[in-house]
Amino acid sequence: MLLPDKFDENEWFILISLILTYSLIIKLPKRFPHTITLLLLFFGMGYVQVTDHILAGSSYNTYDINDYGSYELFDLIGWFIYPPFGYFFIYFFDKWSIRSKGIFWYIIGWSFIAMLVELISLKFHMFTYYSWKFSYSYPVYLFTLCVYLLFFLYIKSTFEKLRQIRRTDH
Repeated sequence: MLLPDKFDENEWFILISLILTYSLIIKLPKRFPHTITLLLLFFGMGYVQVTDHILAGSSYNTYDINDYGSYELFDLIGWFIYPPFGYFFIYFFDKWSIRSKGIFWYIIGWSFIAMLVELISLKFHMFTYYSWKFSYSYPVYLFTLCVYLLFFLYIKSTFEKLRQIRRTDH
């Protein structure tokens, strides 16, 4: 695994993002059982890795992450900055009880927030675009947030069914 040539803005961005986002997760009032929180975080990490592998690792070489086209230590560490975004998306969706047409607008709004986060990460050289354009990211975020929301609704309903089964068994 490669170490960065120099410890510069993208490494600092990763470290500061990790500290801020996970501190916020810890400080927010607990909304979900630990099992659901961990599932949301791991799903976010896995989903982003698969998506980045498909988009960045394609034969078209659309973009690189961090300093190299190959993996380096901070690519691995950087995997942990994505899950909090999805967690916050779900946390506020559940807290505000978003329903019906509100879901559409909620996803639209959070996709714009994702674009803003990507723009900030670009300023810190997290990505080097080749054939990728910034505008391509918006539909990816729309799709990703829909998938993430469907995953949450599935695990929430499954968790509720299991809870009901436990209640009837006792």
